[in-house]
Amino acid sequence: MAELETTHVFKGNINKVFAALGKFKRYPEFIPGVTGIDVLPPPAGSKAKCLVRYEINIVKTFFYTIEMFEESPSKIWWTMTDSNLMKRNNGTWLLTAKGDGETSAVYKLDVTFKGLVPSMITDQIAKANLPGMFEGFQKLIDAG
Repeated sequence: MAELETTHVFKGNINKVFAALGKFKRYPEFIPGVTGIDVLPPPAGSKAKCLVRYEINIVKTFFYTIEMFEESPSKIWWTMTDSNLMKRNNGTWLLTAKGDGETSAVYKLDVTFKGLVPSMITDQIAKANLPGMFEGFQKLIDAG
């Protein structure tokens, strides 16, 4: 199981950052390891915005589908519904406007992999991908 919480400051106002985080179809252009995205309608009766099916290539190719929820412009959260590698993938973005057109983003992630994967390895995989992910999101924010 990997649980992490980190804060990153993005250059861009809160509305621009919130909008960029919701541009799922553009993730393969900007976010390292994301090789495919499908955005699907939410399940019947769900309050989710949508389902997002990710194809990721980090060490090996795997997929997962998450149910996305949002409260504009300050919160995005998700729960996993399906994966070929994970038992759980739940997370949150909490956004706070800062001065000078910047946004503080608290990123929380709780991941559990199927099978016997030592927590030291899952923690390292989760943490090692953060710098590239934040850099990719900044490029997506800048691209508008």
